[in-house]
Amino acid sequence: MNQAPLRTQLPENFYLYHGLLPALLLAFVLALVNRLQVDETLASMIFNSHAPNWQLRNSFLLEDIIHKGGRQFTALLFLTALALCFLPAGRTYRQPLKYLTLSVFVSIITINLLKKFSGIPCPWSVAAFGGSQHMIEWFNGFNGESGCFPAGHASAGYAWVALYFVALMLRPASKYPALFFGLTLGIIYGVAQQLRGAHFLSHDIWTLAICWFVPMLLYPRFCVFADSGAATTTDGDTKWN
Repeated sequence: MNQAPLRTQLPENFYLYHGLLPALLLAFVLALVNRLQVDETLASMIFNSHAPNWQLRNSFLLEDIIHKGGRQFTALLFLTALALCFLPAGRTYRQPLKYLTLSVFVSIITINLLKKFSGIPCPWSVAAFGGSQHMIEWFNGFNGESGCFPAGHASAGYAWVALYFVALMLRPASKYPALFFGLTLGIIYGVAQQLRGAHFLSHDIWTLAICWFVPMLLYPRFCVFADSGAATTTDGDTKWN
């Protein structure tokens, strides 16, 4: 095992590929969703197929397994990563583990704080879908009242896209499988909540965006380590002591 040189620079074009291009893609997708009224269309399709009372809202699979069970699964993952930060077993990868737990925590907390004053209703609360409130688009919200935007439960899955950046530190060849895990978990959680009437598609898109940009912004702070803290293996992976 050889000592790695001091890493004081980000990967080449880091902010272009992980900041600017994702931001442009986000703007394009949100504009398309708004232009085509995808939120209302999808919600109408789900509501009309299970009218009149969002019958899947209390589905055992969606509510008990994916919603409640999903929260417990994410909590278990988070507590495991947090424990490894302090246990001898996780000493080798302590810095990346700290980065992972901080990214997941900040992402989830940020989304839940935004919900406290977004004032954007859930589909099941909108008059057109059996509720009593007016439809409020995400760009017309934030009136100081508690709401359903962004998607809280989906954040418990999408927060793990931070694993992409962890892989970028440790084993870049594994960054896409790591990203796939976070995306898959978030999609499962998000689609389940949409089927229950808890969120519109745009809520999930914003949640994914926040869960991407939080670890992206934290990455520069954690990817720079001194010689004494980092070592590289013969296959190019990085380990921290």
